[in-house]
Amino acid sequence: MSSGTSLIDVSLQNEVGSHIKLQASLSAKDNEAITLFEKGIEKESHGSMSDAVEFYRKAFRINEKVDLLYRTKRVPHNVYKLKQEGGKNIAKRVDEARVRSIDVDALLESFANAEAHAPDPFNPEHQQDEMVTIKFENLDLNEDSMKNIQPISPLMHLPNDIWMHIFEILLTTNPESWFNFSITCKKNAYLGLGSKNIWRKLCYLIYPQQVYYENKLYLESMQTLDMPKDLSLPVPHDQLSILPQYQNSWKYMLRNRPFVKFYGCYISVVNYYSEGGKAEFSSSWSNPVKTITYYRYIRFYPDGTCVKVLSTLEPNKVIPNLLKYNTQKSLIPTVADPRAKTVLANAPVPTKESHNIYHGKWTMSTTGEIHIEINEGSVPYYNFHYHFQIKSLGGIFKHSKLNWITYYAIRKKMSPNDDREGEQTEFPLKNEKAFKFLKVRSYKVDN
Repeated sequence: MSSGTSLIDVSLQNEVGSHIKLQASLSAKDNEAITLFEKGIEKESHGSMSDAVEFYRKAFRINEKVDLLYRTKRVPHNVYKLKQEGGKNIAKRVDEARVRSIDVDALLESFANAEAHAPDPFNPEHQQDEMVTIKFENLDLNEDSMKNIQPISPLMHLPNDIWMHIFEILLTTNPESWFNFSITCKKNAYLGLGSKNIWRKLCYLIYPQQVYYENKLYLESMQTLDMPKDLSLPVPHDQLSILPQYQNSWKYMLRNRPFVKFYGCYISVVNYYSEGGKAEFSSSWSNPVKTITYYRYIRFYPDGTCVKVLSTLEPNKVIPNLLKYNTQKSLIPTVADPRAKTVLANAPVPTKESHNIYHGKWTMSTTGEIHIEINEGSVPYYNFHYHFQIKSLGGIFKHSKLNWITYYAIRKKMSPNDDREGEQTEFPLKNEKAFKFLKVRSYKVDN
């Protein structure tokens, strides 16, 4: 815990005070315009461009300078809130090129002899934000007593073995907490991010949960030939036997060996334009154009199953219901009875096709190619197949992107005399966009 995070930037606080006064002086129409403008920003962040444009148009009709009004009246307050929640440096622009040029391994190694220190309250030049400390607050102590109390750091004198045990517990229970704790000071950075044992444990937590196509094919062949299953799988569960393929480095393995993430879902936002026809007796030179937005959602599970949704609903409406054990297999779990005022919890849900949740199976090759198969999809006589390649997003977020490879369907046998069984239908990928991973805090490995 840092004592610096409780300090308030006085100049910024003055700016917010003036912002509140200015906002109070705004007219009702100006406030309405800013509200519509913010809704447009929210829709744009979700990828719903048609709705975003509609909100922007309404806002500019009310006030043609609403964008300037938003930047001068609302942005300072939002920046202030961000700094209070995430620290005073959160709103500063980072030189990404300079960050990429840093040798992270060498930087962490330079912290090997760093120690955690409590800040010196009598030295204002002391870098308190970099220290581990506990402050005494809300203890009903008078000022004289507070003057004699020094900030303390109970973690200062812990041996490194206990520190490592703490990091391993955080890594197992909540990897996000492990990372956040590792960047609190130099000593934590070295122990939490520079230790081989941490990266080794992370590899053993991630890769044994992957469902590899090579292993599945091998086990199926053993069953077909009626042979005993050999324990030496093509992709071993013991990660130590795979380590030599990745320069004997656990960190290098995590950087370069693809894997599927389970604590969230993959989302693809698709926008395309549809040109309509002119109205009768219209003298317009051009046809009206409409922006079509839809979303694809995929969520994976370690047992080889997955759920998939194609819908026009935005992520905040889909993600809470994108569950493996959604018995109604729909994004809308209940339906209102038009003859009653109550909601029937167990009634069948007459939803649109785009709101259905489809269950399938997935496997991944050692090269990072994912194959998804859905037997019971939107078309009853088709067996759908999706192929993706795992990629990194922006070179920073490792293995967080799924690029399309191919999308096709194979016709099932619908009758004894069905001669079309096995026909393959290819679907175009012209409008399709790559999937990006979104972490969801409420998701568990198997919910």
